[in-house]
Amino acid sequence: MPKPDFSPPENTGRKAAYVARNRLALLKSTQEILAIKGDAVTIEDIAEHAEVAVSTIYKHFKDKNTLIEATLIWGFSNWEEWAWEQMDEVSDPLEQLVKPMRLFVRAHQTHPEHAQSIANFFTIIQKVIPQIQDNLRVHIELLDKVKILDVKDSKTAARNIQAVMTFAVIDQVINPKATIADADKAVQSALSMLGISEAKAKALTHSKLALPATNK
Repeated sequence: MPKPDFSPPENTGRKAAYVARNRLALLKSTQEILAIKGDAVTIEDIAEHAEVAVSTIYKHFKDKNTLIEATLIWGFSNWEEWAWEQMDEVSDPLEQLVKPMRLFVRAHQTHPEHAQSIANFFTIIQKVIPQIQDNLRVHIELLDKVKILDVKDSKTAARNIQAVMTFAVIDQVINPKATIADADKAVQSALSMLGISEAKAKALTHSKLALPATNK
């Protein structure tokens, strides 16, 4: 999952920093209202929740769908930055791949607004997935290079794994019977796509995983 740059071009000075702050505040506010309203949200709903004029939104984004796409991508980027903060004490290369996957399928607990938006806007998520799975592809390629994995098509593997994990997040959001064990089973399934044995995948996903505090 890449980290898109929401900052303004260099050399635009103090005004650009002000615009960037306003844009970030709008993305945060939009994520909140998307989680509540879902696909019934209007541009007026977004403006009211953000306490800005509709015209202000159009200064940053050409239309509602563009804003929603940007908000979803920002949500993934924000989650990823948080997830990598949890990796400081993880030294095993394979665990460095698996732990973020296990954290991601728990997004309903750690980043509920982001998880709800994924469930509410799956059609748009399908459009932006190619933009958010590149870091996963690179990680897979690195593990393949050092012979920890044997993956012939890293791009396809990353796409399929991202799809499995996204559906796992959605299931955690919309299915009241979904359990954390179900989420980890989804990660096991994803690991099988990388040629990891069932026994190894089970071992990697059955260790206790403490969820760190987050401001969500």
